[in-house]
Amino acid sequence: MSLLPLEKAALGAICALGLLVLATDIPSRRAPHAPAAPPPTPMALATAAAEARAAAGREEAARATVAGREEEARLAAVQNPPETAEALPPGHGREEVFARCTACHSTAIIRRSGLQPAAWDELMDWMTEKHGMPPLEGPDRALVVDYLARSFPPRRAPRGGANPFLN
Repeated sequence: MSLLPLEKAALGAICALGLLVLATDIPSRRAPHAPAAPPPTPMALATAAAEARAAAGREEAARATVAGREEEARLAAVQNPPETAEALPPGHGREEVFARCTACHSTAIIRRSGLQPAAWDELMDWMTEKHGMPPLEGPDRALVVDYLARSFPPRRAPRGGANPFLN
């Protein structure tokens, strides 16, 4: 088979181009190819699945905890509404007593107490000394003690005698 001169020239150019490519293909200049990772073992697959289930469980528990806290807050707001001065009996000094006393405790402590005026007065000193209550002096103290003594006087002893659990 004989080639035409044009075919010979074309074949020579292709061979020269191939030699040029081979000459410039230096292994150190090639982009590194990472070896393919081996397929995961059955144990690795089982571990990954267990970790995914555990993470999903932790996420669900976190969502449940948040939902539980929100529900507790909602129930607390319904069961223990914020107190107002209306929780105390009407009378001169009610707002002052509410403002002074509820800074430290609820009105329930006041409402379940029943003391003589002198005992209410002593209680003011005790709360100042033992619990750091700001001291009440002068007309403010008289107003608070008068209101408490009028609104929460000592209770009558029950028919069966004094209750030992309330003393």
